[in-house]
Amino acid sequence: MRKFLIIASLVVISFGSVWAQEYDISPEDIHRSPVRRVLNMFSFTVSTGYHAVTYKHSLNGYYLIQTPDNQYITIDTGEALGLQFDSYENWLNDPALALPVALEDTFSIPFPGISNPVLNPALINDNRAYDADSLGLGFKRTSWAVPLNVRLRFNYKGFRIGGGVSLLYHQINSLKPTVEGLGIRNYEPNVSSVFQFQYFGMLGYKFYDFWDYSFAAELEIGKDKYLGSKFNQGAMNQRVYYNFGISIEKNISEYFRIIVKPSYDLRSFDMNLPGGSIRHGNNSFNIDFGISITIPEIPRSPMPSDHIQLKHVIQDPKNGYYYEVRGQPIWKRQNPKVGENHRKLWRYRWRNKRKMNPY
Repeated sequence: MRKFLIIASLVVISFGSVWAQEYDISPEDIHRSPVRRVLNMFSFTVSTGYHAVTYKHSLNGYYLIQTPDNQYITIDTGEALGLQFDSYENWLNDPALALPVALEDTFSIPFPGISNPVLNPALINDNRAYDADSLGLGFKRTSWAVPLNVRLRFNYKGFRIGGGVSLLYHQINSLKPTVEGLGIRNYEPNVSSVFQFQYFGMLGYKFYDFWDYSFAAELEIGKDKYLGSKFNQGAMNQRVYYNFGISIEKNISEYFRIIVKPSYDLRSFDMNLPGGSIRHGNNSFNIDFGISITIPEIPRSPMPSDHIQLKHVIQDPKNGYYYEVRGQPIWKRQNPKVGENHRKLWRYRWRNKRKMNPY
């Protein structure tokens, strides 16, 4: 009996946002946690997805030396190559001085400014030399990456500012030459996969709401780093990258959202060589998906049977204080505008569409 009286004393003063004054309670009498009020301005997002990463670079200022076993580059000094010269391999990720390339005879290589841009490479012991400047030669290929993203943002009147970190697993494919028909093979990096760490700041604005969907434009600016020894960090200069995206958010409730975010990265890095450097572009088109949670500013109702969707006020039987609470978990699908789980009546739902009398 006592338990029944305690439960009965938890009087529901207001259903949803009904004015407390109707029950002779002023808003000042309702206790709200100031800590929760501040935390409610922050959102936490976890996501993953698929990134199509394009590795691309130009060999302007270099010769490409192709042997039956490997590919090398050597700096274009403006003079014809001699019988022996230094060359470099693995110029994408870990440039290293290779054994000097030895040719039995000298041969001519077209230089910038020649009238005929088509190169008939000299063939000596199956070694071929290509002047990248005259050909516009480079390599390009789209690879892929899978990220794990964590973001924290501050929300204020549609504006959002914050930051986050990402860990990506990259799969790097062989790169195709940008010039065809000259017998140039694909460039095979000596790395097939690598992990990459990113950190960034974010600025955005929620510009449109449609029923339970929200749309926000976001800009991220950050830096990244390839992890491990597969990329030579001493020779590498990674630049600031920019990410432009639209966050499409399905609002399951006021505090819980499912997000899909298409975005595009502008990213590049320089790989330094003795006497020069090569800039590698690795822009990417991204599709991320995950969940976003906003910390509720009010607690869950202590009454297990309280399933009221809209915010309401209850009275604590111990101290007599009034508290604003919610009756649903944050992941329960609801429409906070009208206090219903579904905007379709039961008679119109697909599970009930075959019944003659839906009532």
